[in-house]
Amino acid sequence: MNFCYIDGLYRKPSEAYIPVTDLAIQRGVGVFETIRTYNRRPMALSMHLERLQESARRCGIAMPLDIEEMNKIIRNGLSRFEEDARARPYITGGDIEVAGQFPEGRFFVFFEPLNPPEDRLYKEGVTLLPINMERPLPHIKSINYLQGYLPLRDDPEAIEILYCPNGEITEASHSNAFMVKGKEIITAPTSRVLAGTMRNMVIEIAKEAGFVVRERCPLVEELPEAAEFFITGSVKEIMPVVKVGETLIGKGRPGPVSQMLRHLYLQNLKRWLE
Repeated sequence: MNFCYIDGLYRKPSEAYIPVTDLAIQRGVGVFETIRTYNRRPMALSMHLERLQESARRCGIAMPLDIEEMNKIIRNGLSRFEEDARARPYITGGDIEVAGQFPEGRFFVFFEPLNPPEDRLYKEGVTLLPINMERPLPHIKSINYLQGYLPLRDDPEAIEILYCPNGEITEASHSNAFMVKGKEIITAPTSRVLAGTMRNMVIEIAKEAGFVVRERCPLVEELPEAAEFFITGSVKEIMPVVKVGETLIGKGRPGPVSQMLRHLYLQNLKRWLE
């Protein structure tokens, strides 16, 4: 079951539309979030909507609804599923631009079954493709993902690209990135990357478990020395990475730290469920 909320109604996707004059279509102006459920309860819904609001603010897009109303719309939509699902709220630039501002943003939400990653990926690990560039506008969760898709033509094995500007690892195209080296877990600071909701949760549970978390950009040259590497996201949770480009990570299979952190995360879900 897939459906949308737009213009005050929940509709079939085939009945939902935005005009071709919307600047999301014309210029790629828009922001979004992905909110999943566990046992039909939204995970960190308030945190996601606050970040959606902040992304819109940074883009100069006026909020078409307040957060409280968006919260109600998303909860209502998710409650229609009998299984776990996800909601993707979007705020587009609307039809008008005035001096780099977008005063009439447009809001809609796409609802669909969760469709989480296959279990084998957590057992086997995944591959990332490193590229020497930084994600444009890293503090905004933009709808423009083209720069994250094009390089994957060169490596069909990779599930995402890994941004590595000048040898510094910042983030993956859909995820925050973490390196395990020695007794430390290293991840780029939020001055360089999007402050992921899962990123924040992982740092919290890692510190509670006694790990030292360093917020600095890991280096590409450190990859051969890394014991583990993993990426995080709302739907993928904590995904082990066993290869970056041609470099095997650790022993080339998922390690104990990422597995432990995912176990601890799942044990502590109630902290963030709404």
